Amino acid sequence: MEKQRCPARSEDSDHRSLSARIKRESTRLRILEATMRVFARSVDDTPVIEDVVKEANIARGTFYKYFDSLDQALVATGTLANDRMIADIKSVYEFLKEPWQRVCVGFRVYMVRALQDPSWAAFVTRMDTWSQESIITQRMARDLGQGKRLGQFDIDDIDAAVDFIKGASLGGVYAVSHGVPSPFAYMDSAVGMAMRAVGCQAPLRAQAIAFSRSHLDGWCADGRARWSSPA
Repeated sequence: MEKQRCPARSEDSDHRSLSARIKRESTRLRILEATMRVFARSVDDTPVIEDVVKEANIARGTFYKYFDSLDQALVATGTLANDRMIADIKSVYEFLKEPWQRVCVGFRVYMVRALQDPSWAAFVTRMDTWSQESIITQRMARDLGQGKRLGQFDIDDIDAAVDFIKGASLGGVYAVSHGVPSPFAYMDSAVGMAMRAVGCQAPLRAQAIAFSRSHLDGWCADGRARWSSPA
C-alpha cells in the first residue's frame, strides 16, 4: 500500500529550502556590495580579496563559495550596478517615445547620479561596467539605430557611435563627481556635444538640452529620483 505523503514534513522541507536560498542570495549580495564599496574607495592601490572579505565581514572560505576570484566578483558587481541603474531610471526613461529624447535623457541621467551618488560614480569610472553585452549598451544601440532611421541622427557606424557616447558619458560622470564649477551648465554643454557627435542638427540639439534638463529636474523635484545604494 502506497504511503501517504506527510503535508507537515513537506511544508517544513520547503520552508527550509526557501530559507537557505534567501540566505545564499543575501550573502552573495553582501559580497557584491562590499566589492563595490571597496573599489569605490580605492584610489592608489589595487584591492585584494582580503579587503572584500573584511568589508563584508565574512570568512575567506565564504567568498569562495560564491566566486572563484576577485575578477569574477567584479564582473558580477558590474552587472549589479547596471541592473540597479536600469531599475532606478525606468520611471524617467522607459516611456519616452522619441529616440533623441531617450538618448539625451539617458546621457544626462548618469551625470545627475554622479552628482548625487559619488560612491557609485567612483565605482563605474574605475571599473568597466558597460560591456558590449550589457543591457545599457544594447538599448543605446537600439535608440541610436532608431534615431538614424528617423533622420534624427547622422551616424555612419552604430557601434562606433555607441562606444563614443559610452566614453563621453563616463568622462562626464568622472568630471561631475570630482567637481566642476557649474555642474548643470557642464551637463548642458556635455549633452549638446553628445548630440552633435551623433549628428543632431542645431535646433534638435537645443531642444535636447532643454528637454533633458527640465525632464530630470521634474523627476528629482517630485521625489522619484531614488538610487539603489551600494551600501
